[in-house]
Amino acid sequence: MSLMKNQANPWLTSNLPVLGLALLPAALLIGVLLYFTAWAFAFSFTDLALVGRKSVEWSWVGLQNFERLFTRKGFLESLWTTVIFVFFSAIVGQSVLGFLLAAALRGNRSALRTMVEVCIMLGWLLPDIVAAFLWSATTSQTGLINALIIEPLGFAPINFINDYALPVVTIANVWKGTAWSYLLFSAALDSVSREVIEAATVDGATPFQRIWLVMLPIVRPHIATNMLFITIWTFTYFPLIYAMTGGGPGRQTETLAVFLYNQSFARGNLGFGSAISVAMLLIVGFLSIFYLRLLREPK
Repeated sequence: MSLMKNQANPWLTSNLPVLGLALLPAALLIGVLLYFTAWAFAFSFTDLALVGRKSVEWSWVGLQNFERLFTRKGFLESLWTTVIFVFFSAIVGQSVLGFLLAAALRGNRSALRTMVEVCIMLGWLLPDIVAAFLWSATTSQTGLINALIIEPLGFAPINFINDYALPVVTIANVWKGTAWSYLLFSAALDSVSREVIEAATVDGATPFQRIWLVMLPIVRPHIATNMLFITIWTFTYFPLIYAMTGGGPGRQTETLAVFLYNQSFARGNLGFGSAISVAMLLIVGFLSIFYLRLLREPK
């Protein structure tokens, strides 16, 4: 018995070259990512600039860039804006809305479900620039909301994209990304046994109790997986925000991704931008570990 355990798997041994070739693209991708991550980490300790003398004759500055993150305005304010954006856009918006839509339309094959799926898939499939243009045009002072709702009610037009920039960007991102959560939760809820739901119904469980006490515990790993992906994506999300507001007005919508872009390319401070990227990497790593722990089954 022990000899059989110690023998190598013949199939695995004979197919090692094929497996190696199959894993080669992934290994190359990981190698490239590690290479650029190492360079970003190294440049975070320098005063490297995008243009000028410091773009060639840069020098080591130690921890000055990281001290600047916490001693000057910018990083902490952008971090707080990012936390608000991620919480209301990803956690509350996309995840909760996606689950509620999936639970409400579970087993429904009517035209209503088709219409809802078309609406949320449209936002997901549209390019970020197109979605940003649509939302900017809709929420401007001469946009669709003012023309169809505000002005007919007798109120003065409101420039939503300027006066309520962060809520508008948050709602736009919810519309843009809810399709992912909806599709994942739809597949997860479809795997829940119909007999289990029927048994809960016979026992007198209300629709809310069936969702909270029956469905949620079963799809718990899927919820954690969804939260992991959408939190990381939203935390580092850039195109829609920058195309709609550029981080403004003022710095109301300057998330960490926009702050990183402005510091690295608009102002040319590549060393400081590298420090911001390292800080973002550490935060995303912490969030990933937190969600991976949630994926573990409770003992």
